[in-house]
Amino acid sequence: MTIKEASEKTGISIDNLRYYERIGLIPEVPRTESGIRDYDEMAIHWVEFAMRFKKAGVSLEAIREYIQLAIQGLSTKEARRDILLETKAGLEKKMRDIQETMEVINFKIDNYDQKCEPITKELIASWRAARKK
Repeated sequence: MTIKEASEKTGISIDNLRYYERIGLIPEVPRTESGIRDYDEMAIHWVEFAMRFKKAGVSLEAIREYIQLAIQGLSTKEARRDILLETKAGLEKKMRDIQETMEVINFKIDNYDQKCEPITKELIASWRAARKK
């Protein structure tokens, strides 16, 4: 498929697809005899893989390293596994942090009227008193 079709399928701009290939974020895309990119299902897989990791907050360098190792083949299997394990640990930490934040927000929402409203009223009253001075 053409780069335009790949862009439509993945939702990634043509310029970004070219850029990601240029910097090694995705493997080199197969080309026709005339040099036009010819995205196959494997190329689309790599684009989707890289974008999923990017969306999860994985650094471009880590994604690029994983891709370059994958291109080298089976001899890099353990190194790639290590990257995946590090990525997983980082995502699990982010999920815990987000869950803790959600718990605080939910607590504040659940207790908003009893806890926040009296404080807000008190602050407004003190601000008004201070402005009158």
